[in-house]
Amino acid sequence: MKKVLKNAFLALSFSAMLAAAPLAMAADHGEAHGGGHGAAAAQPEIPASVIMREVIEGNEKFKMNHESKYFDLFQDSQVPVLTVVTCSDSRVHTNLFGIVPDNNIFVVRNIGNQVANSEGSVDYGVMHLPTKILMILGHSSCGAVKAAMGDYSGEAPAIKKELDPLKPVIALDDQSGEFKERWAKNVERNVDYQVNYSMKLYDEKVSHGDLVVVGAVYDFNDIYGQGRGSLIITNINGEKSPNKIMEHPVLKDLTRGPIVTHVSSRAQ
Repeated sequence: MKKVLKNAFLALSFSAMLAAAPLAMAADHGEAHGGGHGAAAAQPEIPASVIMREVIEGNEKFKMNHESKYFDLFQDSQVPVLTVVTCSDSRVHTNLFGIVPDNNIFVVRNIGNQVANSEGSVDYGVMHLPTKILMILGHSSCGAVKAAMGDYSGEAPAIKKELDPLKPVIALDDQSGEFKERWAKNVERNVDYQVNYSMKLYDEKVSHGDLVVVGAVYDFNDIYGQGRGSLIITNINGEKSPNKIMEHPVLKDLTRGPIVTHVSSRAQ
């Protein structure tokens, strides 16, 4: 009996460690310039075997909570409604949309949510599936943007190659003001840059009304003052003025309150 209780206690302890790990890392990210994966964070001492056990047991729970018929709709094909280009950052996931991601969201990820670095995948979502909305989703405390703002010459060649396309974005930074504010503006400027890049790629679909390119920032630092975890729309089809964005037809099914709460800009 004692052995059973001991094993149960250890299992609970390891689960608690895994649950607390993101909190610990988030706290570390917040120390320098408001966070970002450009800085090293203290890692919790969790053995790889424990992590894999949690992964497998978690999948068992997932299967138990989803009957076989749940998968019927996407056995042979996918019909997502939204293509999202977002950052590889572990703090950014599609649960922020509050909808079931399975078969609904086609996700493309790379550091700095850049279209050029994953153009083939974006093409697939926009041209082949095809989805009516392409969302470029940046996020507060983006480490890729932070790295591009400084000297990243010491990084591995592959990382430097992925950061280099951010140079035109950082060139728009006038270097004035506090670092945190510059960083926040550059995150938004990067979203704008990726929206413009996408509109050139898919000009025909946009001009015919078959595609809307939406720029947004996932704000878990409350930079925009709407609460942590807010999705802030900063650009629609190249339009960056909040007042004009609010009038865009793609937002017509929303009431005024949510529109005002979720549309803003720091870079304008």
